[in-house]
Amino acid sequence: MNDITFFPIVTTIEDELGQETATEVFSRQVFCEKKSVPQSEFFQAGQSGIKAFVVLIVYTMDYQEETKVKYRDKEYSIYRTYERPDEKIELYCEVKAGG
Repeated sequence: MNDITFFPIVTTIEDELGQETATEVFSRQVFCEKKSVPQSEFFQAGQSGIKAFVVLIVYTMDYQEETKVKYRDKEYSIYRTYERPDEKIELYCEVKAGG
């Protein structure tokens, strides 16, 4: 684990009219390891319309069911996870639309 990734922290603010606005800031940093997407995963994801881009490995205790992650200044959607027996989880990420 020699790299860093960021998970979002969502804050909800209510204005004077009672309307809620959520803001998302990628400020929770965790250690990670980058891995290339296996060719079979890339192909299967592509058949489902997903553009698999990167696999990030983090410690299971650091992952809190987030659906987004920021890695090297790019925002990704997490479309699949795989929990490994070594207390780590693989986050399969796709390029976020517009990102």
